[in-house]
Amino acid sequence: MQRPLMIDERLIDVQAAERDRLLIAVAPDDQAEQLVRAGKRFADAMHAEWMVVSVETPALQRLGERARNRRVEVLRLAESLGAETVTLDGPSAAATLSEYARLRNVTRVVVGEPRHARWRLPLRPSTAIQLMRVRRGFDVSSIARREPSGSASPEAVVDPRGIRWSSYAAGLPISIACTVLAAIMFPYFSLTDLVMVYLLGTTVAALRLGRGPAAMVAVVNTLAFDFNFVPPRYSLAVTNFNYLVTFAVMLAVALIIASLVASVRAQTRVAGARERRTSLLYGMSRELVATRGFAQLAHVAIKHVAETFTGRAAVLLPDEEGRLSRERTPAMAGSLQDADLSIAQWVFDHDTPAGLGTDTLPGAPAQYLPLRGSGKVLGVLAVEPSHRRRLLLPEQRHLLETFAGQIALALERAVLADRAERARVSAETESLRNTLLASISHDLRTPLAVIAAASSALNDPSTAFDAQSRRLLAASIESKAGEMTQIISNVLDLMRLEAGTALHRDWQTVDDLVGSALDRLKTRLADHPVRLDLSPELPPVYVDGALMLQVFTNLLENAVKHTPPETRITIRASAAEAGVRVVIDDTGPGLPGDAERLFGKFQRGRDEGNTGGAGLGLAICRAIVELHGGRIEAARRPGGGARFTFTLPVTRA
Repeated sequence: MQRPLMIDERLIDVQAAERDRLLIAVAPDDQAEQLVRAGKRFADAMHAEWMVVSVETPALQRLGERARNRRVEVLRLAESLGAETVTLDGPSAAATLSEYARLRNVTRVVVGEPRHARWRLPLRPSTAIQLMRVRRGFDVSSIARREPSGSASPEAVVDPRGIRWSSYAAGLPISIACTVLAAIMFPYFSLTDLVMVYLLGTTVAALRLGRGPAAMVAVVNTLAFDFNFVPPRYSLAVTNFNYLVTFAVMLAVALIIASLVASVRAQTRVAGARERRTSLLYGMSRELVATRGFAQLAHVAIKHVAETFTGRAAVLLPDEEGRLSRERTPAMAGSLQDADLSIAQWVFDHDTPAGLGTDTLPGAPAQYLPLRGSGKVLGVLAVEPSHRRRLLLPEQRHLLETFAGQIALALERAVLADRAERARVSAETESLRNTLLASISHDLRTPLAVIAAASSALNDPSTAFDAQSRRLLAASIESKAGEMTQIISNVLDLMRLEAGTALHRDWQTVDDLVGSALDRLKTRLADHPVRLDLSPELPPVYVDGALMLQVFTNLLENAVKHTPPETRITIRASAAEAGVRVVIDDTGPGLPGDAERLFGKFQRGRDEGNTGGAGLGLAICRAIVELHGGRIEAARRPGGGARFTFTLPVTRA
């Protein structure tokens, strides 16, 4: 049998080593810290990468509280020294380490001295010996203890207080049930068939109760089978040597089944826990991608972090002055409302974790992590677990850091989206301002020129005007001033509507709205015959009367402005499913180009040189109709002309 290389760490000449990646295997015993520090010296001397690996075998999963805390401390020590820490699970430490070493291209595996006595090595080879037997592409070194000891460390054994005697007691009913079933089958089946019943009981015990109770059930089942069914019955004596072989095989198979099932059960439990963490991380990432707004992102993060680490969490975001504050929205389940803002502010300012499990304020009940963006810290994630170990284990802390990274990415995406929206609004506002200035300067130049010329003529003492001429000049000044007032009024109205003006709704009749619009435009409609086709059964509409009157006025003015005299205008109104449907037709030249374009700001028809206005009338109409929850459309009228259609609500919004 090949013996592991036993080397006192003080005599190792690491300068002679020419390796580039180390794997230090540790167990929760009194040699773990020694191995970590030796691995650090190896890695520094060889300028190599190094990792510290702990394997959770089924035996180690039954460790007591003290041993688990030691494991956490050792892994934290390794991380503080610059090592990568990994926790694996598997039925055998040697097989798991060997597979992981090949996966990571490890060139040297360092393990500790065997904990059990040398006389047990032939029956139970140490991890170092097993690694030497299966090694492929890596060397194996075993570090001797500073104070050799032939017994296992007391922290490495199973805590007696952790033994669940209730599970052992629950195994006895299984053996009794197997015996009762075998007694029923005994007159009709052979003893070989009865053995299968007892093996089934052992399997059930392994599935439900664990390795120790299953082993007990296997022994009790063997004794019960011998006592109740093997001749001579009701005695443990055996008359046929063949039955001894049967007992031995039965007991061996039962114990093997119990061991395998218990190992699979333990691995399934660990895999299930890791799968749950992975699914929670995926679920949070997916939900963060579909969420907009800082408050909503914080709620999603708190929900998933609190669920994953079984505790409370908080996402603290800065204000414009860089001061963190608690969320002002109502508290949700899992929210850490009493997070320490002073610690969080220090973490935000220094971009360094603090609190539980860190070097800064480790006595705090919560851990505070900076949410780092690409350029700066965006906030702080505070997590208070229900059990300290949920954050002290390195793999749990890595998971939390992954959560923090995902939250930071979502917050940065929200910041960039907010900046992009502000930039878009700013660019659109600047474009609108330039267009507005250009349009107003164009449309105000002509009336201002007329007003200036007429007022200058009237003020010229060298020119004599009769009464009729003076009236004409004064009328032109009044008309052009009215045009300028209308242009400015339209601009202000559109700005007020787009800012979300409040509606003053009341019940109105379509007849009154149409009549008021026609009365207001009586002079301008003198050369355009108007035909009304209003259904007598129209219901009242729930609208802002002043704004809706402006819609009718703008559409009728638009028809007058862009059609020649004697063009007929038709106003129809009928009940529809969505309310009252209003149609305004004219028999003029029709709509130029794209009809939808006419509803844009500063868009005018084909004869813009011959018509006044800033091209805001239809934009105002659309804003008013959509503010009421309706829709307005423009189309070419069959037979020639233009048609505008919109709806008015008949119910309270």
